[in-house]
Amino acid sequence: MLKRILTLIFGLFLAQMGASIADQTPPRVVHVVLVWLKEPGNPDHIAQIIEATRRFSNIPGVDEVRVGKSVVSERTGVDDSFDVGLYMVFSSKDALKKYLVHPDHAAAQREILRPLVRKVIVYDFSDAGV
Repeated sequence: MLKRILTLIFGLFLAQMGASIADQTPPRVVHVVLVWLKEPGNPDHIAQIIEATRRFSNIPGVDEVRVGKSVVSERTGVDDSFDVGLYMVFSSKDALKKYLVHPDHAAAQREILRPLVRKVIVYDFSDAGV
C-alpha cells in the first residue's frame, strides 16, 4: 500500500514538473545598440536614426523598441560618448536573426545608418526574466 501511495505521489510530481516545463517559454533576447555619428551631436541625424528605429517595432518578433539620445553624465564609469542608444527586445534568438535580415532593417542600414554613423557597438543578451 505504501508503495502505491509513493508511486502515485511521484507520478503526480513528475506530471506537474512536465507541465511546468511545457509552460515555460524560451528566454527573450535583448539587443542593445550604441551609435556614434560621423557628425557628433547633429540633431537632424539623431532624429533620423530615432525615427528609423521606432519603425522597427512593426517587424515580426520585435516585442519592444526604445531609442533615444545619450544622457550626459558626470558619474565615473558612465560612457556618455555615444549619440544614440537603442534597446530592443525580441521574442527569441530566432526572431533576432530574422530581424537582422528583414528588408526594413536592411533598408534603414543602407539608407540611414551607414551614411550617418561612424561607429556602432552591439550587445545581445538573454533576458532572464528577473
